[in-house]
Amino acid sequence: MVSLLTLPLLTACSLSPTEPEIKVVTKIEKTVVPIVERPKPVQLYTTKVRVVNKENLDAFIEEFEKENGNVAFVALSIKDYENLALNIADIRRYLNQQTQIIIYYEDAVSPDTKEPQNGTKETRSGE
Repeated sequence: MVSLLTLPLLTACSLSPTEPEIKVVTKIEKTVVPIVERPKPVQLYTTKVRVVNKENLDAFIEEFEKENGNVAFVALSIKDYENLALNIADIRRYLNQQTQIIIYYEDAVSPDTKEPQNGTKETRSGE
């Protein structure tokens, strides 16, 4: 009698519909990121730096007035000139590093196939 009462309790779960099977599928999709055109190159203008001291000051003023009219001075000490050169070198370093970062990300979002020098196509690993 007890077994008859426990039988429906034990089989009740097996009579209910089974849960659907869940399948996990990994699909890698590459994000399409547009590559923006690079900015135009820097156009630098010619500048003249002249070294003037007590001995050539009068000759410099006379020559400068003939070439440019009015005389105006922007003076830098030797230390300030060195600092200016160091600053320009650091800006150049920074721009080069930024360019390398841009190239890295452009390569990362470019199509996966590339043509090596022998003309055959190869794909990047992991695809």
